[in-house]
Amino acid sequence: MEKRILNEFIKTDPKLWKKNILDDLQKLGYNEIPKYNSKENIIIEPFYTDNVKSIDSKYPKSWSIAQKINVNNSLDGNSKALELIKKGANSIHFNIQNSSISLEDLLNKIPIDKIELFFKINSCSNSFLKSLNKLAKDSKSFNISHDPIGLLAKSGNWEYSMDDDLNSLKSKIFLLTNFKNSIVIESGLYQNSGANIFEEIAFSLSHANEYLNFFNGDVANKIAFNISIGPNYFFEIAKLKALKLLWETITKEYNFTVSSPHIIATPSNRNKTIYDYNNNILRTTTECMSAIFGGAKTISNITYDNIFNVENEFSERIALNQLLIIKHETNIDKVKNAADGSHYINDLTNTIAQESLVIFKLIEKNGGFIKSLEKNIIQSRIKKSRKIEQKLFNEAKEKLIGINIYSDINRKIKSEVTKEIVKSQIKTDTIIEPIYEIRLSEKIELNRISNE
Repeated sequence: MEKRILNEFIKTDPKLWKKNILDDLQKLGYNEIPKYNSKENIIIEPFYTDNVKSIDSKYPKSWSIAQKINVNNSLDGNSKALELIKKGANSIHFNIQNSSISLEDLLNKIPIDKIELFFKINSCSNSFLKSLNKLAKDSKSFNISHDPIGLLAKSGNWEYSMDDDLNSLKSKIFLLTNFKNSIVIESGLYQNSGANIFEEIAFSLSHANEYLNFFNGDVANKIAFNISIGPNYFFEIAKLKALKLLWETITKEYNFTVSSPHIIATPSNRNKTIYDYNNNILRTTTECMSAIFGGAKTISNITYDNIFNVENEFSERIALNQLLIIKHETNIDKVKNAADGSHYINDLTNTIAQESLVIFKLIEKNGGFIKSLEKNIIQSRIKKSRKIEQKLFNEAKEKLIGINIYSDINRKIKSEVTKEIVKSQIKTDTIIEPIYEIRLSEKIELNRISNE
């Protein structure tokens, strides 16, 4: 039956097919159509053929809806986790503020055999980790977010020293034998600070490669990536595919091939706004969809008012419901590889992978990621890319609705601001220049608020 149906279609010569497209485009004034050129200087063509190698990524069987909880009290943290699970979350990320937290109380009645759990702990004892590891034996997925190199990049300092921090990490990983992931690369820092898409992938991989070097590749399958997703829909899909492609190539060099690392995706803060903040709901929705099509395993949404407002039940419910609607009402997850087979996305993926690999090799030539931080190479590249994007925004070529176009100049927001909008970027006594996050609209919005 299949052969008979296929025989009914006339075979088309690819060259003739391309000629027909060009003829049709010429009638529409193809020569006058301006080509889109991204801030990374990727020129987007009006159509794509299969001239590039097809890329079929591996995708998770399903993606999890994550919610983050800051835990200062075991009972309160447990109560909030149970409430979120009841509402539909199936991945809980505990940010534990101190080691006095009772694990028994925190995890009471949480179905650890069905729920994915991540732990980020400011400081803890070995006995605390041993208790966690024992619980992890019967869990669906226990993960812990260690990343001392990320702390260096963000704060400018090690917690103690490079040797102490990395050796401490080694001893912790040795204890956490039942954990799926023990290191989470906080690569969202690079996107939110203004790095372009090539740099973001290159820095993330070079960052992770430092751990592969230190552990001689043994932690390859214990490393996850926490990625920020920007607004360029198809680029972000291709970005995640390129990350997986390059990670497989890099881990293969250590004889620990990992073709599908655990990717946690979170919408970027860089393009979020304070004025006309409801637009952030639309922005985060498309960003979450990019993450899903790109093959992220865990999606963690942000609230539309997280920049200027303290945590509140209403905006948290909206953020959770966005993911619930995408997952359960759109049937978007019924096709696991929806982005595969697209000539356009394949071309983007190859371009991003190739350009990112060039930067990755340059970093390695300069001694690796830590050395490049010490030489200010990473920070200088980010500043340069940030300046390019900021110029595009200032000229309204990079658009944010309600801010640099279609702005309601009579809109007031000052009375709704309930937390500090900008964190101090001036740091002293650091061994490297820290990388700091900054929003595109930050300056213009601060000026507007000060003039209200």
